[in-house]
Amino acid sequence: MAILVHILTILFGFVTFVIIKNKRYKDVPLVSSIVIFSFVGFGMISVITIFVPSGKLLVFPLGCIIFGLIIILMLINDVYSLVRCNEKINGVYCGYNTYYGGNGVSTQAPVFEYTYQGHVYKEQTTQNISYKQLTKKMREGETYQIYVDSKHPAVFILQKKIKMSSIVVAFFGILFLVGEIVTLYDAFPYFLKIMN
Repeated sequence: MAILVHILTILFGFVTFVIIKNKRYKDVPLVSSIVIFSFVGFGMISVITIFVPSGKLLVFPLGCIIFGLIIILMLINDVYSLVRCNEKINGVYCGYNTYYGGNGVSTQAPVFEYTYQGHVYKEQTTQNISYKQLTKKMREGETYQIYVDSKHPAVFILQKKIKMSSIVVAFFGILFLVGEIVTLYDAFPYFLKIMN
């Protein structure tokens, strides 16, 4: 488990470096904040596992807390996008990026090219759209209505709604967070005995 945390620290560190190097934090501040938070969180767990005696006992509860917070922050990002992305414009559908998870599960994020206040953007949406919906309802090169964040025009959404699956996942994130905080609170006296 500790090796997984070290790998996640390295991966989120690399992505954080790319975000800072390319100054993407100006274009997509909330998503950038979530990635940087993930790097710092997993980095702290890595340091604890290396330098704190019996620190490996804390990997699972601290990892679940960080994971729960990341999930909650992702829901906050979805809600933020719904509130902020209120300027309706036309964008040209350019295809989609596919992200693979475990057990052959994948999600798709559509990519659009659009012009806002004289600047041309080619970005992917913060929303995941099902492959079925992308292939049935959308064609590359055609124009569709999108909703842009006027303050951060690189952020846009296709639909002004939150999926029920996002709410369910956020509920599990809250369970992870609260459950592991309670576990740490209950285990703290035992952990102190081990350290002494």
